Amino acid sequence: MSGVKVLKISIPEHIGIDEHEARLTLKQAADVAGLCVEDFMKVLSRRKVSIINLDEEELNEELKVAEHIAGESKS
Repeated sequence: MSGVKVLKISIPEHIGIDEHEARLTLKQAADVAGLCVEDFMKVLSRRKVSIINLDEEELNEELKVAEHIAGESKS
């Protein structure tokens, strides 16, 4: 695995993640770090870690929904 760092962590059972899941939600990751979500987001921001993990198709769908909601609020 050249160029890849492997990090193994223990996740407390109360976090509620299956051992075969590959991702944590933002809330779950904040819980593991012992921080509230807002503070965890600030730490990620300072370290230049994006909290948005969408592919192009998912991002376009989210933008369509946001535009639809924005259009409804103007009515």
